[in-house]
Amino acid sequence: MPAKKKIKDLKFEEALSKLENNVKLLESGSLSLEEALEVFKEGVELSQVCHDKLNTVQQEVQKVIVTSEQNYKYVPFGEVEE
Repeated sequence: MPAKKKIKDLKFEEALSKLENNVKLLESGSLSLEEALEVFKEGVELSQVCHDKLNTVQQEVQKVIVTSEQNYKYVPFGEVEE
């Protein structure tokens, strides 16, 4: 049996999928209080992983934006022109 990946080592899509599944479980109301608490704790950790990965990508986008002359310049994320 393969070792279970640590939550912090999950790819964004994996973490988001697990988070969505946790939300469905919690919304179903089928868990005991103790189970719901564990699923909630894992969900908080998954949410933080997703948030951190999105912030990392946002910082990369801010660092490198290709201009029409194929030069690179820094443009803050919120100021990207289409």
